[in-house]
Amino acid sequence: MREFALGVEALERFVNRVPLRRVHECVFGILAMESEPVDSRL
Repeated sequence: MREFALGVEALERFVNRVPLRRVHECVFGILAMESEPVDSRL
Protein backbone atom coordinates (compact mmCIF):
# COMPACT_ATOMS: atom_id res chain seq x y z
CA MET A 1 0.00 0.00 0.00
CA ARG A 2 2.84 2.40 0.80
CA GLU A 3 4.49 1.74 -2.57
CA PHE A 4 1.19 2.40 -4.34
CA ALA A 5 0.66 5.62 -2.39
CA LEU A 6 4.15 6.82 -3.30
CA GLY A 7 3.48 5.98 -6.94
CA VAL A 8 0.28 8.02 -6.94
CA GLU A 9 2.11 10.89 -5.22
CA ALA A 10 4.84 10.77 -7.86
CA LEU A 11 2.27 10.88 -10.66
CA GLU A 12 0.45 13.80 -9.05
CA ARG A 13 3.68 15.71 -8.69
CA PHE A 14 4.60 15.00 -12.31
CA VAL A 15 1.19 16.08 -13.64
CA ASN A 16 1.32 19.27 -11.53
CA ARG A 17 4.74 20.08 -13.04
CA VAL A 18 6.57 19.92 -9.73
CA PRO A 19 10.37 19.94 -10.24
CA LEU A 20 11.64 16.51 -11.23
CA ARG A 21 13.85 16.22 -8.14
CA ARG A 22 10.64 16.20 -6.06
CA VAL A 23 9.12 13.50 -8.31
CA HIS A 24 12.31 11.47 -8.00
CA GLU A 25 12.00 11.52 -4.19
CA CYS A 26 8.90 9.35 -4.47
CA VAL A 27 10.44 7.09 -7.11
CA PHE A 28 13.57 6.51 -5.03
CA GLY A 29 11.37 5.78 -2.02
CA ILE A 30 9.57 3.06 -3.99
CA LEU A 31 12.87 1.58 -5.15
CA ALA A 32 14.22 1.59 -1.60
CA MET A 33 11.18 -0.32 -0.33
CA GLU A 34 11.60 -2.92 -3.07
CA SER A 35 15.31 -3.49 -2.50
CA GLU A 36 16.81 -6.21 -0.36
CA PRO A 37 17.62 -5.29 3.23
CA VAL A 38 21.28 -4.44 3.79
CA ASP A 39 23.25 -6.36 6.40
CA SER A 40 24.38 -3.71 8.90
CA ARG A 41 27.54 -5.72 9.63
CA LEU A 42 28.91 -4.88 6.19
